[in-house]
Amino acid sequence: MTEADKPDVLAPEWRRWVVENLLRGSEVEDLVAVLSRAGVDPELARAAVHAEAEDPCFQGAARAVAMQRKLEGLLDLYGDLHRQSEGHARIDRHEHLSPGDFFERYYFQNLPVVTRSSVGLVAPESPSVEWRDAPGAARALTPVRRNTLLCQVQGRACLELLPAYALHRVLGARSSVPEGVPRLEVELLPGELLLLPVGWWFTHHSPEGGAATVHESFAVPGPDVSWTPRPESREPTPAPLRRPG
Repeated sequence: MTEADKPDVLAPEWRRWVVENLLRGSEVEDLVAVLSRAGVDPELARAAVHAEAEDPCFQGAARAVAMQRKLEGLLDLYGDLHRQSEGHARIDRHEHLSPGDFFERYYFQNLPVVTRSSVGLVAPESPSVEWRDAPGAARALTPVRRNTLLCQVQGRACLELLPAYALHRVLGARSSVPEGVPRLEVELLPGELLLLPVGWWFTHHSPEGGAATVHESFAVPGPDVSWTPRPESREPTPAPLRRPG
């Protein structure tokens, strides 16, 4: 390729590659070296990489990525702390649990619990929703958008719960759960109640079929909190340099 044939701007696929690897934390000189080996003039390569790094759109994206990494690091920290607690791998069961213990030890701590008494837990005007299951496979992984009290009425229910601090590792309702994500299993019999904490994920099925009621309004001083999962997004993480495909 002669000097006259060399382009004076990067091709779109190389620009995407530069931005992706800048977000991954790659050094400018490493990117320039790869571009140079691919036939891009070193001066053009260096100018192009600096131009992308100084672009306001890139800088906004970089701030968003940095914040997401901080939040994901904080969730991992919460997970590490939770795993140090006694009984972190099981769901507590109580034949009777006072409202005070229910709210202080579980509801406000965002932890699931099984009990047999709902007296003083749900708001007096709380409507119940009937939930019937036919025998069959487990439902898809579902996010808990509001604190929910699942009251098993008929048949047995088998549930698997994923903690809220692992939400950044759950890719979606149709995705398999990555290795390393903690899963808490519980079986509910008629008369038992399970608190599904807001922000958690769960699967649910009744092997022989069954029925349950669901309450989402609790006897707390303030309004019940809710969570709206944002659209799925996965930002790049540091990794070796890759050429555009």
